[in-house]
Amino acid sequence: MATDEARTDDPSKPPRLSFFRVAPAGVSIIPQGRRLGILSAAFNPITRAHLALAQSAYDHYRLHEVLFVLPITQPHKLIHDAPLEARLRMIDLAVQGNPAFSIGMCTHGLFVDICRAATAAYPPQTRQWFISGRDAAERILTWPYPDPAKALGELFAQAELLVADREGAFVLPETSTVRDYAGQVHHLPLPAEYSHVSATEIRTRLAKGEEISELVPPAVLDYVLGQHLYREG
Repeated sequence: MATDEARTDDPSKPPRLSFFRVAPAGVSIIPQGRRLGILSAAFNPITRAHLALAQSAYDHYRLHEVLFVLPITQPHKLIHDAPLEARLRMIDLAVQGNPAFSIGMCTHGLFVDICRAATAAYPPQTRQWFISGRDAAERILTWPYPDPAKALGELFAQAELLVADREGAFVLPETSTVRDYAGQVHHLPLPAEYSHVSATEIRTRLAKGEEISELVPPAVLDYVLGQHLYREG
């Protein structure tokens, strides 16, 4: 099985999205005014907070589908703990029973590249709504793109950004490039109980042999324990 570190995206090639699970009742059955939510993360592992973010976006912004995107490589970190295939399986277990949730993998990890890939994969005039927590939104809006104005312009031509307060309130960065799109950055309600739920906390607890049942869906918990993931040694 190849490791994630061995799979690198090629910036010279266009980003590509491949589907692991197609939503039975997603964008494809909507004739017009299509609204696609996109939640991209390492999902190492997927948490109850990820699901709460997706459901909140789906409910509050009247989305027709939420696509969980697992980038093959992460632009800001390496993944050592669980292989790509295991993380896909955990996402699949977590979203079972929700006909509006889909799963895909993207060759690239930046939101602007995922936006390009989704634009090519979905019907024309599908509006995209990227779902994120405070930290991810700040990173995306201030990323050192070769041309920040061009990158953000391309992203916001196709998408809106939904941001939940997590471990602190989101504040729009004070740059003119970002301020131009302030009207396309929206607050995403998230119950306070999920504010501090993180994959890092889950991995830390598991390495110590501690309880995580309140942090992950039951099916994911069973898989993690059965596969002995995130255990030291």
